[in-house]
Amino acid sequence: MRSDDQLDRDHTPEVLIAEADAGDAEAAHHLALMSAAGLARPQDWSEAFRRLAQAAASGHVLADETRRILGPNPDLASWLHSPSPRILAQEPHVLAIDGFVSHEACDWLCARALPHLEKAPVYDPETGQPLIKWSRSNSATSFDLLDCDLVMMLVRERIARATGLPVVGLESVQILHYAVGEAFTPHYDWLDPEKAGHRPDLEERGQRVATFLTYLNDDYEGGETEMEAIGLKHRGRKGDAFFWANIKPNGRIDLATRHAGRPPTTGEKWVYSQWLRNRAPRGLMKS
Repeated sequence: MRSDDQLDRDHTPEVLIAEADAGDAEAAHHLALMSAAGLARPQDWSEAFRRLAQAAASGHVLADETRRILGPNPDLASWLHSPSPRILAQEPHVLAIDGFVSHEACDWLCARALPHLEKAPVYDPETGQPLIKWSRSNSATSFDLLDCDLVMMLVRERIARATGLPVVGLESVQILHYAVGEAFTPHYDWLDPEKAGHRPDLEERGQRVATFLTYLNDDYEGGETEMEAIGLKHRGRKGDAFFWANIKPNGRIDLATRHAGRPPTTGEKWVYSQWLRNRAPRGLMKS
């Protein structure tokens, strides 16, 4: 997520407002995303939708396509209130939500990611740098905040509300793609404070306290998410969510959250993946 000080000096909210009102479509779309996220200005969904309409009217293609998905008068209350979760395991705490997002939104997210897929990295625990390794063979697309669209922003807000964690603590949107035979071998999502490569990230952004997956399709075989320590294999239907806490109630990392993305045996698997921190990055925190 980009913080306030990462916004170009020539693209402060004040400058963007002036540019948007003068007909700059990109400025209007940035304002829509910033209003939805509460980035450098108060969170305001009405303003986000107004700026989205302004961007579309000014010729912004992504804004226009987003409006077709959301409709001219999005039902914000429905977006922000998700179905109740069901508990799949207590230790670690694992839950699922059926019908978390619509099939139309699932298709939209896959289409947004498809042109940008690259081999998904793992992160070296000693350096914190991304690496392409045999242990992860699937592809992924990552969207920074200002590269998102309002469908993604609404899904992020829905996830935050479903988990009770702050939306400012959500990492970048990731869309994962698994072709036949592609997998992610058993691993943890939490950051190890004993590893040199993890300590700066922990200091800056806090612990990765939860992992939230949304299944974007279901026309494949295999491809389960497996939590080996508790003997759980799970594969949701299109639009379903599956999530768990990476830490225990006492704040310690949970070794039972080791998990794997198993390979599809037919078809291809698409998943929205969202990691959640327990606070905003330091650049967004108020002093």
